[in-house]
Amino acid sequence: MQSIPAMRKYSNKTSLFSILFLISFHSYSQENKAIQKLDTELQKCLDDTQNNMLNCTQVYYTKIDEQLNITYKKIRTNLSKPEQEKLKTQQLAWLKKRDQYFKKVKAETTKELDGENESQDYRMICSHKNALFVRDRIIELEKTYSKN
Repeated sequence: MQSIPAMRKYSNKTSLFSILFLISFHSYSQENKAIQKLDTELQKCLDDTQNNMLNCTQVYYTKIDEQLNITYKKIRTNLSKPEQEKLKTQQLAWLKKRDQYFKKVKAETTKELDGENESQDYRMICSHKNALFVRDRIIELEKTYSKN
C-alpha cells in the first residue's frame, strides 16, 4: 500500500495530467470523430486508476500516429499530381520539425524533472506531448485540405 504522501503525489499528477489533457481536448472545435474517439479513449484510460498512465499515453501516441497516416493518405488520394508533390514536400518538412520538437520535449522534460529521464513520469510526459504535436498536424492537414 502506498503512503499518504505518495498517494497525494500520484493524485496531483493525475489531476494535472487530466486538466492538461482536457484543455487540449477542447481546443479542437472542428468535428473530427476519429480524434475525438481517441481522445475519449485516452481520458477513460487515464481515469481508470487501475491503468498505468504511461501505457495509456503510449497507446494514444501509437493510435494518433496511425491516424495521421490515414489522414495523410486519404487527403493525398484526392489531389492532383502537382498537389500530391506539394503535400509530400510539406510533410517531409513537418517530419523534420517533428523530430526537432521531440528532441526539445526530451530536453525540457529532463530539466523539469531535475535531470530525471528514465522514470515513468518522464516517458509519460514526453509521449503525451509528442502525441499532441502529431494530433495538431492531423488538425492542420484537415483544415488545409477540407472541402468547403
